[in-house]
Amino acid sequence: MQLTDKSLNDYIDTVLFFGPDEKKAYENQIDHLKTTLTNAIHQNSNLGVISINQAGSWRKGTALKPGGTQDIDIDLIVYLDVEEAGANDIKLLHDRIVTLLQKAYPTKKKDDFNPGKKTVNIEFHTSGLKVDLAPAVPMKGLTDYVWQPETGGGGAFLTSPKGQLEYVQARKKEDPRYTQVVRLAKRWRNYAELDEELSSFAIELLVAHLNVTRAPPTSIEQGFRRFLRYIAQSELRELISFPEAIRTTATSATPVRIFDPTNNENNVTSRITETERSSIVNSAAEAFQLINHACSIERQGDTESLWKKVLGPHFFL
Repeated sequence: MQLTDKSLNDYIDTVLFFGPDEKKAYENQIDHLKTTLTNAIHQNSNLGVISINQAGSWRKGTALKPGGTQDIDIDLIVYLDVEEAGANDIKLLHDRIVTLLQKAYPTKKKDDFNPGKKTVNIEFHTSGLKVDLAPAVPMKGLTDYVWQPETGGGGAFLTSPKGQLEYVQARKKEDPRYTQVVRLAKRWRNYAELDEELSSFAIELLVAHLNVTRAPPTSIEQGFRRFLRYIAQSELRELISFPEAIRTTATSATPVRIFDPTNNENNVTSRITETERSSIVNSAAEAFQLINHACSIERQGDTESLWKKVLGPHFFL
């Protein structure tokens, strides 16, 4: 049986979406974090930190409520006063961020701040809040664009965090179902254990690409099925770019080529390997077959069972 928007919204609102009280509690923690860091910036002007800004799924309004032992991941962009040539010096950038964190949280040990391959991580154990702080070096002469280090260092890429946020907000404005389709797609990704392979941003761009090139879906179910079918049929071999982006699409031999909607030179899926691409495609093909079959049968219990194979045991009708 085909599912109405109401049926899927009931599941999304109950299982995937933050209730008003939950959302407010986390927003208060995030606001306190940003205030603490901003105060440290103002009190320590010699740190070479310009400002911070929130990014990621929470800011875009596409975050999933965590389940089980999962934590809330928050992304912050840390704008640094560094020469553009230093944008690929990941140790320099990380050291600036760690120093800021030590000033903001003097009772924490340096080991509490964990420089990763791209970001610096900090975890608040009492609240379950995990924060990734990504360094950014403003580009001179191009408003709202920054250089960010490549994962693992060795280079830098040009992007616009503000432009990325505005792009997703525009898609949400054009299609009231956009966020719900993205949430179902992320839930499928997580249940299929593909969260290391397929980023949330890549999912947001895939759904956006389908909406822009084929018009918004007429139902949440149709949008989700279309997302799975596209991955299965295209095998993620098609180049996806966006006309709003600056510069020219870069030549790339990587298996998956989904480009940043703010810069055609930046492939946001460049780290997906051929093995990972194949895993994503196979999982999407299997999920599409299950959902397609669910649409063709009449019994609600059988329909629910098939959807559970795609979205997990907490799905309900």
